[in-house]
Amino acid sequence: MRLKKAARLRLATLVTIGVCSTVVVMMLALLILVDHFATSYAKQQAYERLQQLSWQMRDSLDRGINRVIDQTRVVADLNTVRDSNNSDDIRQVFDNLQDKFSNYAWIGLTDTAGVVFSSNNGLLQGVNVSERPWFINGQQQLFTGDYHAAFLLEKKLPEIEGNWRFVDVSLPVRRSNGEYRGVLGVHLSWEWARGVANSLLIPADRQYQVEVIVVRDDGMIILGPDYLQETKISTSSLGLARSGKAGAISETWTDGRRYLTGYSQTGVNASNSSLKWSILIRQPEEVALATFRDLQQQILMAGGGIGLLLAIVAVGLTRRLAKPLDDLSAAIMRQSEDGMIDTIPILDGYHEVHLLSMTLADMVTRERQHVVHLRALNENLEHLVQERTSEIEQKAKALEDSLAQQIIIQQRLKDSEAELRATLQNANDAFIAMDQDGLIVDWNDQAEHLLGWTRHEAIGQNAMDMMIPSTLLDGFKRGMYQFPNTVESKVINRRMEITAVRRDGVEFPVELALAAVPIQQGYRFIAFLHDITERQMQQASLKAMALKDALTDLPNRRALMQKLPESMARAKRIGKPMAVFFLDIDDFKGVNDGYGHEAGDELLRTLAQRIVGVVRATDTVARLAGDEFVVVLEMLNGNADALEVAEKILQAIQQPFALTAATLTLSGSIGIVMYRSDDVTNPDQLIMLADGAMYTAKKMGKNRAVVV
Repeated sequence: MRLKKAARLRLATLVTIGVCSTVVVMMLALLILVDHFATSYAKQQAYERLQQLSWQMRDSLDRGINRVIDQTRVVADLNTVRDSNNSDDIRQVFDNLQDKFSNYAWIGLTDTAGVVFSSNNGLLQGVNVSERPWFINGQQQLFTGDYHAAFLLEKKLPEIEGNWRFVDVSLPVRRSNGEYRGVLGVHLSWEWARGVANSLLIPADRQYQVEVIVVRDDGMIILGPDYLQETKISTSSLGLARSGKAGAISETWTDGRRYLTGYSQTGVNASNSSLKWSILIRQPEEVALATFRDLQQQILMAGGGIGLLLAIVAVGLTRRLAKPLDDLSAAIMRQSEDGMIDTIPILDGYHEVHLLSMTLADMVTRERQHVVHLRALNENLEHLVQERTSEIEQKAKALEDSLAQQIIIQQRLKDSEAELRATLQNANDAFIAMDQDGLIVDWNDQAEHLLGWTRHEAIGQNAMDMMIPSTLLDGFKRGMYQFPNTVESKVINRRMEITAVRRDGVEFPVELALAAVPIQQGYRFIAFLHDITERQMQQASLKAMALKDALTDLPNRRALMQKLPESMARAKRIGKPMAVFFLDIDDFKGVNDGYGHEAGDELLRTLAQRIVGVVRATDTVARLAGDEFVVVLEMLNGNADALEVAEKILQAIQQPFALTAATLTLSGSIGIVMYRSDDVTNPDQLIMLADGAMYTAKKMGKNRAVVV
């Protein structure tokens, strides 16, 4: 029997084509899945980042405006600004304020008619500003003026890049007796807002073309790229921001490009008079999704490489599987050329081929009558090979699918972990993660800087023992340890101001936000700490400024009216009398008229030092206004003690004053009122009685003290 060669594809070719087709289908499916899910994920991440930047810019502008309002109120409440008729004294206060806050381009006080009475550096002093909106609206209540160009100040201020633009804050000023004095106005330079925007964007944001845009209520851009500055826009994000919403969208701008835009509006939660600005943070869509495009290319290249490798493996494997069969087939073909099958070689490639060759050899050794049986066995063998090949293909495909899915999951986990790690490491606040026992499991760079412990030293340590003072430690531990059982705590999921301790033992104030995150086994505690030392110092400084006389550094009227009731209460409690002196320089007006106000100010500073040098450290010396001083003496035995101190003060006044302009010899008059434990006089009455006694001393010839 002669066997004929059939024109069919070889087994190695069929297996190779099947594997390659499987790889191509897998790559197409993988690309579709990545495009669908990764695009959505990348957009969502960009939306959250832009929305967060919009919130931060909104909060920074709100805090800046509110800080200016608070500082303007403090300045308007200073005795010098309220009552002084000396424009130089008030100007000195304004100059000092501008030195501390350089963004205040102009600070001025008008009279009731709108003429500038005093201003920093004398700018616009004597100019009528009654037609300016800040004066008109600031006569009755606090007024916040929107972004506008400079008018009167343009040529008087130093030249800058671009043009001067301001935001105004003004409010009415009333004298101590309640009389309306005028309007206090502050022009805040718009460079302040540019500084806020520049500090908000980290270098990575600028590299990826993130832009901050602030839009006025009429649609005009007041902060943004130079080519958009002071132009009007109308976008979907602007409309959403004006409605009070906050979020992020994808939209097309006037330049025809697609942008991802985060939006919010200032002044929504403001307790003071504030401005409604729309905050837009935009980024080109192609830039925001660039990382995803790179990931897509990398996955495609990796899949192609894996597919090529699998194809090569498939070719080698199929050739190895098919070679013994090819050898056996060739032997059969050779033996069949003469119509007879002589001998069949025994092959040792793998079990099936070895079994086949032995079976064929056994059949050949038998008689030709077994040919039919041999063909049947050959058909069964081919069917078995097909089944095994199909099993191998199915298992290879399942393995490929599982491997591809695992690679995608691992890559996503790595990306998420890297992004979270970068966010926490570059956060402005200290970040600390703790397990359920309070042991530190994570610690960022800001925590190292704030608390002094390196991350290596902190991991595994008890966070509360390291940074909570011993006086607060028990309460914090109770709050954290009871939370897993009760899900209630006075310190968890709250924001609070507490005292923390550094590695060197120094305690300092922080704002602490502590949250509990449920995990598979218990809870993970997350803490963010922010140093508020500078904020508390600024608050204390403003409070101290409000109680200090700017010229002499003595307590002012407000401070005196706080301390005097305390002294009166001590006098009643201890049972010893106290004295209140009202001191006035004789003919002080002649000093100002003859030598100028600077000489008068120099004399008052020297006089304040002399009075403080005469009295005890426990006594109080305050300046009311002009050359009027009040001295409070406690723990006296009687009138004689008060007169003795008054005589010392009069002698100190009579000593020559070596001023820059001249050397002067002056005298003073002192009115004294005694307060005893059975008196019912109030603080204001004491001051009035002492003032009346001082005028009695002047009528009696001056240079003396009179007790009432």
